[in-house]
Amino acid sequence: SAKQVHPIILSAVMKFNNREFERLLWLLEVLIVRYQLIMGGRTGRLETVCTSLAAKIWNKDIKSASKACEELNDIIPNDDEFQDAFRYKEERNNRKATFILKRLEAQARLDNKNKVSGRELEPSGSITLEHILPKNPGEHWSSEIKSDPSLVEENVYRYGNLCLLSDINRKIGNKDFESKKVIFSCSEIILTQMISEYDDWTQKSIDDRQQKLAKLARVVWKFQ
Repeated sequence: SAKQVHPIILSAVMKFNNREFERLLWLLEVLIVRYQLIMGGRTGRLETVCTSLAAKIWNKDIKSASKACEELNDIIPNDDEFQDAFRYKEERNNRKATFILKRLEAQARLDNKNKVSGRELEPSGSITLEHILPKNPGEHWSSEIKSDPSLVEENVYRYGNLCLLSDINRKIGNKDFESKKVIFSCSEIILTQMISEYDDWTQKSIDDRQQKLAKLARVVWKFQ
């Protein structure tokens, strides 16, 4: 977690009961994901707000996660801001991107609980991050690049172009989209399997998929 929230955790572990502490930890994840990972908010502002909240928890001015949320309202991006930012977000850090996609997949499985039987997300060490449009596309993607020369530069690190795969499928590398679709269609990871529904992999496809992920993210990182 972001080091700025550590003082809050240290105060709350001493002052909150177990239930409120667990709810606070979730609230802090919502804060970090919305404000920092997706919106790219300033760490200085985050540190100031977190220091103030930690003091109020320690002094028992704030005794619940709900009250802590009220204290953070000014800094946590609202649903529309968060969703809009997510629609265009790039992530070059594989660990962060994998974390985000795993959370989104967990929500997708909740939404499709009657259709899910696979355990492909377990153990976590067997999951890798795949760029659907490769960083170095090669000749297999020549037609896509020819029709849109900026496709790679503008999209390769966007969430719409990222997916999770199990180790057994990690060798697909620079294969063309049609070949990748066959592998995606067999995946037990819902958000990866859904990629096979696209006819081609263009700017429009990436925009569409990322918009769907953004709507899902709005549901996932919400404190109630």
